[in-house]
Amino acid sequence: MLKELRREFGLIFLIPKNIYLPLSVFGIIFLIFLILDFDESLTYGSSFIASFITIFIISENTFKEDYANGYIEQKLCENDNLVFYLLAKYLANLILVYVPMTLLAYLINGFSNEYLLELFFAYLIMLSTLSFFFNLGSAISIKRNNSLNALLIIPLLIPFIILVEEIFVAGKLIPNLNFLMAYFVFATSFINYAIIQILKIQSK
Repeated sequence: MLKELRREFGLIFLIPKNIYLPLSVFGIIFLIFLILDFDESLTYGSSFIASFITIFIISENTFKEDYANGYIEQKLCENDNLVFYLLAKYLANLILVYVPMTLLAYLINGFSNEYLLELFFAYLIMLSTLSFFFNLGSAISIKRNNSLNALLIIPLLIPFIILVEEIFVAGKLIPNLNFLMAYFVFATSFINYAIIQILKIQSK
């Protein structure tokens, strides 16, 4: 596990654009919506749209390099557990991309002082869940070298999008936080299991 973490952090720091590009895309899209001067409730929606687009873009290359250079195939041949591989990727992105994105959203837009920690946590869970789903699309399209198949994942996110709207736009955090966590647990378990199986099939 530590070996995988060192590798993922090393890859991200080796190519700095893996950090600043997502944050730049997120900030630019977010600022465009702010310039359009939406009211406060729609600004939260703008934050979600910016997050949605940013994670969709960065997820396209989640497995591409590792597939192209044979790293995934090597791990499968060595019977290494891909769970640690996926976990390391997630933790690296969580610390270096998702947490800064959440802080950026807070600095630009601000969260309700009444539920500051809860909203911060919910935003991180939202970003993480989105990443799992779009990584599934990335795994599906890994051989075709395009992100079109990732679009097939979007219908699965419709209930999630409605849930996020209830939390960040309608302001109904407390009654929906448990549902958000349930979606996160589902994505962490079932979606990542599906990713592992798809990577095994794609590497044959």
